[in-house]
Amino acid sequence: MGWRRRPEARGWAREALALLALVLCAPGARGRALEWYSAVVSTEYMDPQTNRTVWSVSESGRFGDSSPKEDAQGLVGVPRPADSDPEGCAPDTRFLVPGRRAAPWVALVARGGCTFKDKVLVAARRNASAVVLYNEERHGNLTAPMSHAGTGNIVVIMVSYPKGREILDLVQNGIPVKMTIGVGTRHVQEFISSQSVVFVAIAFIIMMIISLAWLIFYYIQRFLYTGSQFGSQSHRKETKKVIGQLPLHTVKHEEKGIDVDAENCAVCIENFKVKDVIRILPCKHIFHRICIDPWLLDHRTCPMCKLDVIKALGYWLEDVQETPPPEPAPGAVAANLITLQGDDRCDGNGSPSSSHESVPQGEAIFKEDAGENTALLETGRSDFQHGGPAS
Repeated sequence: MGWRRRPEARGWAREALALLALVLCAPGARGRALEWYSAVVSTEYMDPQTNRTVWSVSESGRFGDSSPKEDAQGLVGVPRPADSDPEGCAPDTRFLVPGRRAAPWVALVARGGCTFKDKVLVAARRNASAVVLYNEERHGNLTAPMSHAGTGNIVVIMVSYPKGREILDLVQNGIPVKMTIGVGTRHVQEFISSQSVVFVAIAFIIMMIISLAWLIFYYIQRFLYTGSQFGSQSHRKETKKVIGQLPLHTVKHEEKGIDVDAENCAVCIENFKVKDVIRILPCKHIFHRICIDPWLLDHRTCPMCKLDVIKALGYWLEDVQETPPPEPAPGAVAANLITLQGDDRCDGNGSPSSSHESVPQGEAIFKEDAGENTALLETGRSDFQHGGPAS
């Protein structure tokens, strides 16, 4: 038969998962929800070689965190090549806007060199209606979130590096490019902050340490309990052997020394009946065997006088070792005990057989039960009840 885990041992994993869920859902465990909007970027210009209008539209931009989510349009302007500042960070940066007269214009600058806020403020001072930043080359077609608080109500978006370079090359070649910016799709992305990750990791480690300590404690207690059970079973086995040495007797009709109508067992409070098997304790109190044996296994004492029956027989079961009973003084047993015979035969003159000791007047004689020890009994009914000496 294999071992079966107890419910306490199975429950720790569920408790661990529940605790982890509470940690993740606790206030502060989650980072803030990231909400951002994509931007629809539309460009239009005249191809000088074919004299055809080239028009393109794609949802390739991303609005800045502090930018108003609204439409904007105008001719694209870039920092003048003579300024050698494609990032547009210098406060006196001038912009080249081909074909512009009085129409609104949109500033196109590269990412890097300074903060997003600085770039936006430089373009805003030049009356740009919107600012478009294109990402660095190493990021490819990706865009990134932008934090530029304090720039007012100017529209700010970011486009990918290829898209930005394409428009930049057209403008630097003197081709007017009209750009229209529209609001695209709303995106919501939840993420866990680094501090929350550290907090969850520490909480999980502590939880695992506590669970491991609890498991170790549980199995130590189980081991100790199993050992005590083995010791208790061995102790009860030895006690049962000692109890088996107590005399037994079967109640008969007109039993001398026992008033069948008046005597009762102190354990079950029922009168003794004919053919009842009784157990005689060293204190001379008598009980039903089926009543007193379980009592002695648990208590070891007489229910009436509290005599320690095991010690009275000369045993010390605490050490699980038997010690020989003390030898009685010469004549002490002979004065109070008699040996019971299988049948109380007398010789032809009515006197007891010469092979046995004579029985004094008033002493009760019990027969030996089949398969049981020889029963010894004090004289007189009063000796059964009070353990007094023979009269």
